[in-house]
Amino acid sequence: MAANRVTVVARRVLREPFTARAWRTFVYCFCQPFVDLFGLGVVLLLLTGSTGSAGLLAPVLLVPLLAFARGLGNVHRGLARGLLGWDVPEPMRAPRRPGVLGFFMYYYGDGIGWRAVGYVLAKILLSVELVVGVAFRLGLPLTLIALAASGAEIQSWSILIIWTVLFFASPRLTELLLLLDQTLMRRLLGPSEDSLRIRELEQTRSHAINEAAATLRRIERDLHDGAQARLVALGMQLGRAERQLERGNAESGLELVRETRAEAKAIAQDLRDLVRGIHPPALDGGLAPALTTLAAKTPIPTIVRVSLETRLSAAAETILYFTAAELLTNAAKHSGARAIAVTVVSDAHDEDVRLIVTDDGCGGARLDSAGSGLRGLSERVRTMDGRLTVDSPVGGPTTVTVRLPANKPNEGN
Repeated sequence: MAANRVTVVARRVLREPFTARAWRTFVYCFCQPFVDLFGLGVVLLLLTGSTGSAGLLAPVLLVPLLAFARGLGNVHRGLARGLLGWDVPEPMRAPRRPGVLGFFMYYYGDGIGWRAVGYVLAKILLSVELVVGVAFRLGLPLTLIALAASGAEIQSWSILIIWTVLFFASPRLTELLLLLDQTLMRRLLGPSEDSLRIRELEQTRSHAINEAAATLRRIERDLHDGAQARLVALGMQLGRAERQLERGNAESGLELVRETRAEAKAIAQDLRDLVRGIHPPALDGGLAPALTTLAAKTPIPTIVRVSLETRLSAAAETILYFTAAELLTNAAKHSGARAIAVTVVSDAHDEDVRLIVTDDGCGGARLDSAGSGLRGLSERVRTMDGRLTVDSPVGGPTTVTVRLPANKPNEGN
């Protein structure tokens, strides 16, 4: 057993320098010193120019300095994304504010540009280490080429052994250096936590506004095309009944009245269904009985378990209810499952609440697939600062987890 493990490790080490990942890393490390030296030269030239002549040129040179640093940051992010697969989002500049102060803050107080300048200055030290990693990679082949070209005999086997060890160890050593580069890039060339939070809030606010508008349009359409049209028809039917009664056709008039009463009941039921789509009456008794009622209407046997110390806010209960309803509908339509489990629990500190829906169906559900209803659910959950994750390997089972902040209890109950 131990011998097999050693063999597997040895094969991995021997194969690693020749993988596509190792070659992309080598290209990235090889390009970095040239990009960094060019960037450092331009930055130092502009910095020294702006500090010279008693700082008189600073207002002129600082603007192109920050613009150049931002552009160089785009180059670094592009290389990292294309060769290493790092996803470092581009930070978004705040719009310029009116007035003199807004002008100076936009052009001279640009935090993105100054952080990019800091990255250029700090990266030159890391580039030296990356050059060492490139040397480890090239040392062995260059030594062998030099020996073959000169026809000289190997005088010291120790040098060849050292270069061989460094060659096969270079991928791991380089990855350690790249961890530093990645941390530096995310801190200085990526968006700050505040800007990421602001961007996320803007996206969730936009989604909430669009969803509210769509809901209002749906309600208006349902009322106009459904209840309103049927009420108009009901009035016409009552007019017919009135005319029949005036003519003495009591039997026909009474029949129309009975049909009108049945139609009025149907319209009332439609209105109740419409209201239930806005706020389910079942939630008046809490999330647990509402989910139990929902599970009873599902064609697949469903087990519900709710473990909460206190009631959630009305908004949290509503979004968890509708999320569970859509997940149960999706499972019944697409999963081929024979059993579903719905669980709602809070964490140890009651800071988050989790909705977990699991089925034993065929799996294969993806959050990022085109036209996926899960993506819409995820956007809806994000409006409450929540997260939706999907674990659905092909063949099943499928587990969808929704995590929401617990917020304050529902004070109205």
